[in-house]
Amino acid sequence: MEPIPGDAATASRRYVSAEQIEDVVRQLKDVVSARAVLGSQGRVDELHVLVQGKRAPKLIARDIESGLRAHLDVTLDYKKISIAQIQGRSALGGAAAGAGRLRLLFSDVALSVTGSRAEATVHLRRDDAVYTGSASGHASGYNQLRLIAAAAIRAVEDSHDQDGTMVVEDLQTEVPLAGRKAVVVLVSAIAPPKSEELLTGSALIRQDLWKAVVNATLDAVNRRISQAFVEDD
Repeated sequence: MEPIPGDAATASRRYVSAEQIEDVVRQLKDVVSARAVLGSQGRVDELHVLVQGKRAPKLIARDIESGLRAHLDVTLDYKKISIAQIQGRSALGGAAAGAGRLRLLFSDVALSVTGSRAEATVHLRRDDAVYTGSASGHASGYNQLRLIAAAAIRAVEDSHDQDGTMVVEDLQTEVPLAGRKAVVVLVSAIAPPKSEELLTGSALIRQDLWKAVVNATLDAVNRRISQAFVEDD
């Protein structure tokens, strides 16, 4: 996450993730792939960008600086941007595109409450495939949102024929961001043999809080799914 000094500014930038930065950079002209490395305080230490074409690296760096400032209000020193240029279509470019296609997208979410029990069901999609996850538990207001996040995790695992590899550790709603509200999710992922990786994701609450919970959960885990795909490829 990318913070800046000052209380008001920090509140508006506290939850900018590496994935959000990479997504903005990938949309810029000539960019094939991007990888952001954040430091311990959430600032961008390095930004590695692979581009295709003959445009001068300085022009591309300016595009990156302008794009991050406009979309995320992130100010980045051009000295931290590393640009590599390729000619034609590369294998890495194809892998990056494949990783992007691997991302799961929100389809729908439902929540049913019977007495003191609640059950959440989430559907995610990738191309024409739909994956389903469910989670049940106590029907308190806070726990209902945790169940939605847990159901989203189960749907992610369903897409990879896995079970029990990830768990929702914490969830915060209505986090203030520049006058708006956001959901922040913390997910714990177990990787073999016994290592644990903590993943964070966020999403703005626009009109649907349940959808924002699912999108924040996806924001936490989609990057890990994509990286695993590229490494396996």
